[in-house]
Amino acid sequence: MISEARLKTILNQFRDRRILVVGDFYLDAYWYIDKTRSTLSLETPWHTNPVVEQRYSPGAAGTVTNNLKALGVATVYTLGVIGEDGFGGTLLNCLQANGCITDFMVQVPNWVTPTYLKPIHRGYEGVETEGPRFDIENQVPMGDTVETSVINAFQTCLPLVDGIIIGDQMPLENLGVVTTRVREELCALAVAFPEKIFFADSRTRIGAYRHVIIKPNRFEAKRAVQQEWRGEDVGIEEAKQCAVALSHKTQNTVYITLGENGILVYSQGKFTHIPGIPIDDEMDAVGAGDSVSAGLVATLCSLRAGEAGLQEETTIAAAYVGNLVASITVTKIGTTGTASPEEVLERHRRLHERF
Repeated sequence: MISEARLKTILNQFRDRRILVVGDFYLDAYWYIDKTRSTLSLETPWHTNPVVEQRYSPGAAGTVTNNLKALGVATVYTLGVIGEDGFGGTLLNCLQANGCITDFMVQVPNWVTPTYLKPIHRGYEGVETEGPRFDIENQVPMGDTVETSVINAFQTCLPLVDGIIIGDQMPLENLGVVTTRVREELCALAVAFPEKIFFADSRTRIGAYRHVIIKPNRFEAKRAVQQEWRGEDVGIEEAKQCAVALSHKTQNTVYITLGENGILVYSQGKFTHIPGIPIDDEMDAVGAGDSVSAGLVATLCSLRAGEAGLQEETTIAAAYVGNLVASITVTKIGTTGTASPEEVLERHRRLHERF
């Protein structure tokens, strides 16, 4: 555990950081449906779903930007692909309202802005239930011209930032922004610019990254090294084996999130286990991984050791901060939570008092 003075120094340095988030930006759309106002349609045998309220926020890679801004990171650039549709315009507005710089977003006419439409059904006496989600996603790959636009935008933005977070959200290969070609280019640039922090998070392709820091959860790590695995849990010892295998591929630091058991760090041949933080409140794990990524990368950028590589103290401090951030965001029920520097400090103090 680091000291409070050290943690304050790290958090204060966030205000000077510049981070690019590149990848799959989704729009989270919450439509609140008042079932007490429903009427039987005159044209069909169905009752209507009266939408009485709408709420929108950036999701997927956008969730990372939400967390970076909440932590006080001064400059957050976004690079993704959106369509020339209403959801695309709404997503841009949300990112800009949150203080992100969207100059590098690529907007194309033959692309669907990925959207998670979440209906919230309301009944009598305050009853409220979230219904099955509607996923609006692209069913065809980006064209070569769009891939080139993404790569060119990345090369233009790279000199402006301290670190890059790659958010590879789309489960199917080559249907999202981080296609095989884009990923290979990003990994090559990580070699060419060792002074930059390159960090990748991917649900299904984390094992395909090279020369970048990666952060799978324990299940993603296991599937990356053993594709046929269909088990129900992954213990710490198994996670260690996965970390070694993945580090051999990436030639870089590997973080594996362990749920309530914290974070496992494997760097320069050494393991460090950052234990989970006890939570007494009700928890919602949605977005926890993205909040870890934001805390990790903001810390790594603040404490980076330049071309000599990451020092052991830096990698461990980053995991600790990421752990603190996630322990806060999981307590914010019914929303994809974020954490402020003040909340991070308070969580640190409570943890110190407990132990």
